[in-house]
Amino acid sequence: MTQSLNIFEQPLNERIRACLRLEYLFGRIDHHLDDESPEAALCTILILIEATDVLGRIDVKRELIKELERQQAKLLHVAHTPQINAEKLHQLLDQQAHLLDQLHRLPGSPGAHLKNHELINAVRQRASIPGALCAFDLAALHYWLGLPPTERQADLTAWIAPLNIILAANDLVISLIRTSVAETGFCAEEGFFQLNLESGLPYQLARVLLPRNANVYPEISASKHRVIIRFMRLDRETGHPYQVNHDVTFHMALCQL
Repeated sequence: MTQSLNIFEQPLNERIRACLRLEYLFGRIDHHLDDESPEAALCTILILIEATDVLGRIDVKRELIKELERQQAKLLHVAHTPQINAEKLHQLLDQQAHLLDQLHRLPGSPGAHLKNHELINAVRQRASIPGALCAFDLAALHYWLGLPPTERQADLTAWIAPLNIILAANDLVISLIRTSVAETGFCAEEGFFQLNLESGLPYQLARVLLPRNANVYPEISASKHRVIIRFMRLDRETGHPYQVNHDVTFHMALCQL
């Protein structure tokens, strides 16, 4: 179903916001790692720097531990429900337990090893200046980019490896949240939709699904009380967005676990 849909997501708390940002950044890293060109290697470094900034803004390891423990408690609560697939549930619980053990064993702050790397720090400092990654600005970087692809890939893999447990935990957390509820159909009259949320429920993520040919996109704003969606169209010539004035049918999942 999702192959013919555009999916737009809005996190409903800061923990899930950080999780989605990490997923986005490391998805881009995976894309560039498949390319052995020097340009792709540079892109990987730049995105890795962004990822360390996200990791540094909140204690991601602590937040993932809290979320895994919360999800684990929820799953244990429904463990004896008749319609639950016991085998799949036990696999999930084992996976959560393994990741929690690995996170507790993880030394220090995730990404700290990259903040002590002189080449990566030099790129970080110069990257905010337009055009400042030229060979005459950063000769060491261009020497590294000129190394054989196998050597560059080995370095990139070594830099990313200490983050693998964080990424695995992040992927499981997001996956369980996304699949926690089914989508429901709605209609936005004249391009506007508002839904009051039931108080006391742990909403974490709003997902809006639209057909690829809908020619609109949602601007989603949300709080613990309500979700508001304005369906927009983009003037590609000017880049100006504007709200449509016709009804828009869509599906939405308000994910909670």
